[in-house]
Amino acid sequence: MAKIENDILKYLEDLDRLGMKPGLTRITKLLKALGNPEKRLKVIHVVGTNGKSSTARMIAAILSAHGARAGAYLSPHLVSFRERFIINGREISEPRFYKLISEVRGKAEEVNNRARSSGPLTQFEVLTAAAILYFARQKVGAAVIEAGLGGRYDATNVFDKSRVQVLTNIELEHTDLLGKTVAAIAREKLAVLPEKGNVVLGDLSQEALKEAEKICKRKQARYKVFDEDYSLLKGRGEKRFDVWTAKGHYSDLKLSLLGQYQRTNCAVAIQAAELFIRRALDEKKLKRTLLRIMIPARLEIVSEKPTVIFDGAHNPSSVEELLKSLDTLAAGERVIGVVSILKDKDASGMLEQLLDFCDILFVTENSNPRCMSAQELSKLPVVEESSVQTFVARENQSALESAFKLASIRDVILVTGSIYLLADIKKRMA
Repeated sequence: MAKIENDILKYLEDLDRLGMKPGLTRITKLLKALGNPEKRLKVIHVVGTNGKSSTARMIAAILSAHGARAGAYLSPHLVSFRERFIINGREISEPRFYKLISEVRGKAEEVNNRARSSGPLTQFEVLTAAAILYFARQKVGAAVIEAGLGGRYDATNVFDKSRVQVLTNIELEHTDLLGKTVAAIAREKLAVLPEKGNVVLGDLSQEALKEAEKICKRKQARYKVFDEDYSLLKGRGEKRFDVWTAKGHYSDLKLSLLGQYQRTNCAVAIQAAELFIRRALDEKKLKRTLLRIMIPARLEIVSEKPTVIFDGAHNPSSVEELLKSLDTLAAGERVIGVVSILKDKDASGMLEQLLDFCDILFVTENSNPRCMSAQELSKLPVVEESSVQTFVARENQSALESAFKLASIRDVILVTGSIYLLADIKKRMA
């Protein structure tokens, strides 16, 4: 069995070297070879720049609490590929996962041999097809599918008509692939919208909202706008909040998750769940569910004395939200940052904020081939011009160990910049 497991993991890891290859030709052929399982699913499709995984997890958890057998397909994972395949809050079992990937691999190799002109299937395409097949066979009543990159040519854009579409937010990211403006990126992401769809629009900038509404009207879609059709309000006490929708008023809600931004994600998830089940939610079930939701690497406190916080913020807007939350969590304490950033991210925009917030910074690297070198990060003008003491440590384990050596029990160590940095560290911890 160990040999089979190792063979499957090597197969998936080797596929990762192919990188990202936008396009629907390969995934469409693979799904056809698998019997088109995508046609058997009722889908909530989640696209956006930030908050996709959190929102998708929340939607699936809420639907599960309301009696649906709810699947969630998420990416990327931290420690195990199995983290991407969830039904009713539980990851796919190891035996089932290896059997599933082995089957999909066989069909993928057939497709690759028949259609050489379109190139081999990527890791994300194989995993997406596997998740769709898994959910179809498990007869999930709701499949919450998180898009990988963009929307139009993302491997998840294979459903004839998803039941609900969610756009969490839009920021300038992957501009070489998605477009140079917020409006252009909105068009790419909302290309998943079918005619007469049901759309939940998250907390969007005016530019993004204007473009999103234009697309929705053109496709005759019904759409719900954040702060117009549904709202997030302060509740009684600092940690509580209310959500208003056209169907219900949910008061005195509380999340187990840290971070103001998670409340916004929660409001989006509540609206999406309502649209899916076509009725108001049960407030008691909703409250119990929100207290149980756990999301790794999102303002996750992994240890104390010193407090170590993991967060997957990977662009300037998500760093901004992270630091807003840390203003309370780390008030008055010294903060030591350990940061790694991918080449296709706005490293200067992220580091400018982190250098304003942190007292000491370690720039390091992660195992993703798209990672910027620690030396490159240290040579950015925003770093060189900063008065914050910055250390270069290529090995992220060394960076974290050095941060611990400098920290007192009252300090905060913040590990952020890339989910791949957190994955490297979590794998060692596991």
